[in-house]
Formats: sequence, C-alpha cells, structure tokens
Amino acid sequence: MKINNLIPAIVMVAACGQSTDHSAEKSLDEMSQTYSFLLGTYTSTPEQGIHLLEFKPENGGFNLIATASEPDNPSFVVSNKDQNLVFSVEETGGDGGGKVSSFALTDEGLTYINSVSAEGDAPCYLSMDPSERYIVAANYSSGNFSLIPIGNDGRLHAAVQVVSHQGSSVHPNRQKQPHAHAALFHPEDSRLLVADLGTDEVVVYDFNPDEEKPLNTEASFRLKVKPGAGPRHMVFDEAGEILYLIHEITAEIGVYRYEDGVLEHLKTYSLLSEGFSGSVGAAEIRLSPDQKFLYASNRGEANEIIVFQIDAQGKLKHTQTIESGGLAPRNFNITPDGKYLITGNQNSNNLLVFSRNPKTGTLSPTEYRFEMHKPVYINFLP
Repeated sequence: MKINNLIPAIVMVAACGQSTDHSAEKSLDEMSQTYSFLLGTYTSTPEQGIHLLEFKPENGGFNLIATASEPDNPSFVVSNKDQNLVFSVEETGGDGGGKVSSFALTDEGLTYINSVSAEGDAPCYLSMDPSERYIVAANYSSGNFSLIPIGNDGRLHAAVQVVSHQGSSVHPNRQKQPHAHAALFHPEDSRLLVADLGTDEVVVYDFNPDEEKPLNTEASFRLKVKPGAGPRHMVFDEAGEILYLIHEITAEIGVYRYEDGVLEHLKTYSLLSEGFSGSVGAAEIRLSPDQKFLYASNRGEANEIIVFQIDAQGKLKHTQTIESGGLAPRNFNITPDGKYLITGNQNSNNLLVFSRNPKTGTLSPTEYRFEMHKPVYINFLP
C-alpha cells in the first residue's frame, strides 16, 4: 500500500490591490467551513493517483491530505453513502483491459482493498446501484459495460454480467463503433440508463438487485438522439421525471421526459455563444443542489462553463457563459451547500474555484487555484 500523507499544500492567490482579511465580516461557521473531496486524475508518475483534498475558503484555500497511487489513470471516482468506501476506474486498455479498484476511506486517507477486471477497455464511468451491492463500469473503447458485485467488506468480485453494445453512427472519427460513456440508475425505479456516444443512444435496462442476474440484458427502451450528437454524461432531476443529457460532439444539452422507463425528447439547447466556430467537446453536466440551475462544461477551443436556469417544466433558459480559467474543463462539481463550483482543467493542470450566486445561479472567479496533474473528476464528500 502506498499512501502519501503529505504536508498540506496551501494555495491562495490574492486579487491584486484587495485585502483578503474578511474575518471581521465572517461568522465562525463560515470561517471553519471545510469541503472535502476526492480528485481523480490521469497519471504518468508513481506518486500520482487519487487525491484526497480539502478546500477551506476562509482559511487558506486548498489542502492536499493524501494520495493513493495504486491505480493507473483513476479518472473516475465514487464513494458509498457511508463515505467509508471509494471505487475508481483504472482507465487502461490493451491485453489486460481496464480495472475497477476499491479503497477504504478514513480520516487519514485511502487504503487499497483490491482490483478486478472491468471486462473492457478504457473504463471511464462508475455508478453504484441504490442498494450499493453492485457497481457498473462503462468501458468507452470496447463499447460495453459490466456489473461488478461489492462485498460487505468493500472487496470487489468478478463481474457477473457484461453487456456489449452494437452499431455506429455518422461521425467519421468518433462513431465508428459503440462507446459506452456513462451509466446512471434512475433515482426511483432503479432502472439503468447507459449513454453510448458511438451509437447515439441512451439504452434503458431493467434491474433488480435481488435476482441472481440483476440486469435484464435485453434493453427495455432505446432513445435515439440526433445523429452525430454523441451522448456523454446525464443527470436526472430530483423527482426522476426529467433527464438532462449532454451531447459531447455537438455541444448541446438534450432535455427528455422520463416515465416508466421511456424517454421523450422535449428540447435541445446549444452550449455555443452566437458566432462561435471553433472546436468543441462538451463534457460535464450538473444540477445545483436546489435544482433551480443547470451547469455544463465545453472543451475544445471554447473552454467554458455554461449556466442555465430551469423553469417549472424543466426547460432551460441560458443565464451565463464564463471562461473555465484553463484548458479542457473535463469535469467540475458544486459544493453540497451550493456556494462554490470547482472546475478541473485537465490540459492546464489546475483546479479553479468560482463563487456561486444562489439566487441567479451565476458564477464569479475567485482567487483560489490549485496546481494538480491532469485533474479529471471531482467527487465531494458531504
């Protein structure tokens, strides 16, 4: 086990000409506020891996608490509800394919438990079922996904089911074959939705964790999106009635009504500013904790975070487009209290913090930055 308990690295760059001493204006709770999160990265040296960090906005900025350096390319990390287990992909391929790894999480850091095969190449997304007895790994390069049991001790077992998608779509470089890019369980009925960038589909599967083979491998519904759109990540509203799907290739948000396993397209919204003609690569999509705003990131030559207000019917109104503060904002996340948004700029190797206006949803850059090699996924620990 390699745990690198490091001296906290504190980074805060003060705005020129401004005092950063706001202590007289802040309550004790605000002064002691700490946001803990896991950071998945791409790795190139042995000391890199999954990082456990803290962000203290009124007490120094970022602290690096520990690093678990066992996995290669742990680009996606999730935790269980009790916050004592962490699971990561190892986004690798080749003869051995990719892996999924398990860790115990304590105040001191991450302790490696074990790894199993993801049964495919380049696993890029993990999702735990509501019972937390299984984890799904979406394997991008091989276009399949696997269902992996989780033991009571957090140990992973060999996959009990593997489902391969078939087909292609119209983009000559990105859609020659299936590319499973996300797997999401519905918050109420536990059906599994898999977004496939290569086939321009969201595929719905019935799931019952009490069955010996929990997944019905015959799709119950297939949503075909606009050819060439490239479905990537998706998120349900709290009630599970509206699905928001980011289209990576066309840089759009698709809004879909969900009812009893069936998706109906409502409207599609562009992430692009009027007149923009550069390369794009829409990436992450998140809802604010109060469900009133939606946020999306766009890479390529855009490098932006886009904000939408959500109306009572789930439709969107563009509110703001703001630079991400770096290159390739592959991922971002909002603090559980909704006060801040942290973005990970993969190609410029930095984290940047935005303050968030809870009434308007708009973002403002702060002085808080943190240098980190290839940050690609942020998972807050409430």
